[in-house]
Amino acid sequence: MKIAVVTIGDELLNGEVVDTNTALIARALRCEGYVIDQAITLPDQPQEIATTLQVLNKQGSAVLVSGGLGPTRDDLTARAAAQAFHLTLSLNELALRQIEAFFDKAGKPMPPGNEKQALIPHKAQVMENRCGTAPGFIITHNRCPLFFMPGVPHEMEAMLHQQVIPALRRQLAPTLFCGERVVKVFGLPESDIERQLPASLFPDSVALSFRLEYPLVLVKLNTSGKQESDLDDAERLVCERLRHHVVARGNQTLPQVVHQLLCNAEVTLSLAESCTGGMIATLLTDQAGSSAYLERGAVTYANSAKHDWLGIPNELLLKKGAVSAECARGMANGIRQRARTDYALAVTGIAGPGGGTAEKPCGTVFIALATPQGTDIRECHFSGDRAQVRTKTAYTALDWLRRTLSGD
Repeated sequence: MKIAVVTIGDELLNGEVVDTNTALIARALRCEGYVIDQAITLPDQPQEIATTLQVLNKQGSAVLVSGGLGPTRDDLTARAAAQAFHLTLSLNELALRQIEAFFDKAGKPMPPGNEKQALIPHKAQVMENRCGTAPGFIITHNRCPLFFMPGVPHEMEAMLHQQVIPALRRQLAPTLFCGERVVKVFGLPESDIERQLPASLFPDSVALSFRLEYPLVLVKLNTSGKQESDLDDAERLVCERLRHHVVARGNQTLPQVVHQLLCNAEVTLSLAESCTGGMIATLLTDQAGSSAYLERGAVTYANSAKHDWLGIPNELLLKKGAVSAECARGMANGIRQRARTDYALAVTGIAGPGGGTAEKPCGTVFIALATPQGTDIRECHFSGDRAQVRTKTAYTALDWLRRTLSGD
């Protein structure tokens, strides 16, 4: 049995919304040992949807569909599915109760339009949507399953893992053993990483690939072999070769790693940000429980804020400038003293596209880390646009803190 993925929505075809669902489904299925044979994106046209479903079903494909299950006029997937397989569309009591329960839990009355989402093809098996209002459903025709999921990515992903994949396993055995390891690298370009990891180091059963997830490079190790130990050995080799440039593994992120180190060390942190505008604080406070260590964060963008909040002398700002090692040091020391924290990070720089000079071009950034042992400053020169400079600055600051806390 083949596997096809169908995403539905005019907004996907006109570029208004990027189709991330196909990638999410493909990655999830590959981890389960399944391979997708084709992926199709369709407009909100019932006849075209119905015809495509019929063709795929005749080909003997299991079909995973996302999109078009909402409450508005252009959400027509359920109708198209019923049309494709000559089923009646009727109000499904189980689906209706699930929608009502969603609004009851939110403490809101159900709008009349949402009842449309309970119109499900007759004999279809309803799948509960635990994250939204659109129930999914399964139709089995010619002994091939068709899974219909909402288009909202987080709703689709939850339903995929909780209900679709378990149901798919019951009907279709995986075609291969597939293991994967992901090693996240910061501070090395892809070309340098590739030179340090020649293919000759790895067994034939392990495939090595690279993907940029700015500002990180993901080193991906895949195997279709039978020995998972080969994958373990390969991951260990990558970490040994790249050493302190490895900032996270698997589903971990750099902010999560720093969060865990701060929690484990039972230390406190304060932040003074200029060019990053609070990005470092956002990355850390995205982690549940960050209040255990993050005492405060100040966005001291203007010189007056650096003077008033952090105590930077006006004379220093006039003589050395806000983008200077001296200012970064004063920012880190100032926030640490006022917050009475163990550690403090400060960043100040020129993110661009304007504001640079011959002496301090765009991308010039100073980062300061204040610790109980003293305060150090780093001068960095980043390339890229404004967003890239700000992101690289935030990650460089967090990585410096990570190395300090881990003794790397």
